[in-house]
Order: sequence, then C-alpha cells, then structure tokens
Amino acid sequence: MQEITTKNNKLFISAKKLFEDKKYRDATNLFICETNKVIQTLIENGFQPRNILVSKSSKYINLYKNNENNFVLSDNYFNSLSNLASGDGVIGIFTKPKNSFDFSEGKFIVLDRIQNPGNLGTIIRTMVAFDVKKLIISNDSVDLYNPTTIRASMGGSLLIDAYFTTDLLDTVAKLKKTGVKVFGTALNEKAVPLNKVEFPNSCAVILGNEGAGVSKNVLKNCDEIVYIPMNPKIDSLNVSIATGIILNKIYSK
Repeated sequence: MQEITTKNNKLFISAKKLFEDKKYRDATNLFICETNKVIQTLIENGFQPRNILVSKSSKYINLYKNNENNFVLSDNYFNSLSNLASGDGVIGIFTKPKNSFDFSEGKFIVLDRIQNPGNLGTIIRTMVAFDVKKLIISNDSVDLYNPTTIRASMGGSLLIDAYFTTDLLDTVAKLKKTGVKVFGTALNEKAVPLNKVEFPNSCAVILGNEGAGVSKNVLKNCDEIVYIPMNPKIDSLNVSIATGIILNKIYSK
C-alpha cells in the first residue's frame, strides 16, 4: 500500500473528479463509491477494484494494505474527498461494467426523468430484492454511477442490466413490439387500481419524475395506466416507495 501525501497527486485529483463530474466518469469509464460494505458487495459479485483509498484511522486499513494499487491517506485528505460525514474510511474506484440489454422478454422498470440520486439508488436496491434486473432510464435522469446512487443501492447498480435511452417513446414502442406489456403510473380517469392489475411475465412499468410524474406523451402510448390506492389526504408517494409497492405486486403475482 502506497501513501498519498499531496492533493496534487494524480489519483487524488482523479478521485475528486469522479465524485463530482459525470462527464469525467463517462470519459474515463470509471465510477467511485464509498463504504467497505458496498465495496465488498461489488467484489463478491466479481467486480475488481482499480484502486482502494483508505484513511489512516479506518478500521479496515489492514484489509487492503497488501495491494500496491491501494493507497492510504491522512484523515484530513480522506475527508476532503469523501461525501459522507461519518463514513468508514474506505473509497473504491471501479471500471464500469459492459452491459448487454435484452428487450425481448422479462420484467422492466422504466424511469422517466428521475432526478434524485438517493431515489434512484433505492429503486435499484429494491429491484434486486424483488429479482427484477432490467432497468431503462431516460438520459435526462440522474447518473446511474452517481456516488450517492451507488451507495443508496448498496452496490445494486452493478447487479442489474441498465439501458439509457435518448428517446423514451421509441423505447416504449420497441418494448411493445417485442411483446412486453407496458404499464404507466398516474392518477387519472383511465388508471386502474394496482390491486386489480395482472402483470404478465413480460411487462414494463414506467415511473416518472418526482414532481411531474410520467410524461403525458409517454402515458398515451402505454398499454395500461395504474395507480396505487391510498388515503386521499395524501396526494402522492415518493417514487422509490411507489416502485417498491409495485415491485412487490409483480414479485408476488
């Protein structure tokens, strides 16, 4: 294990950019994540870290010290990198996986303009829990490899197949053409309560932006619109909570 002793160190500068800049993550094909638990989850699932950065006071320092690609930092330097107020002193840098995406069958979650990285991470973690592994994301959504998303998903972001679409309407048409039934989510006069919906083996559920919901033109092209019955005093649910309720229904059908 080597030591980083200056903030001018190339790896330190790169790690800072990986935390802050989606364009840099895209250009380098790398992502960065925090906590030993997330990093070990990735390693257990076949992802090998490019580098591990560890603070001198971390209780996990001995776990990573026998690797020349790993680096130790002073607590002050480490904290200037970390996004966490009370993390465990471990940061991992990984190469993004190569995904192949199959539109022909299965269960899909489709996200239209999701903006909150914590919501996206929670949705992905819940997808993994309910064995739904296909995610389609509009390209105007938050980055799948945002460090907050990776952490909220507990590493689940790397355990699913993801497809980024620049044209959600075209993607909906592609799903329908391959025999996937597409469900939109909204509160309108055409919507069917979730408890009366039968999800087929090949289905996609579209959930929308935290404030605006699913785009109207996308809803028009769905096979069916569904809603979650709830107390009328509450007009909406957090998108990650709503996704969890729907995934449970799909999983238990």
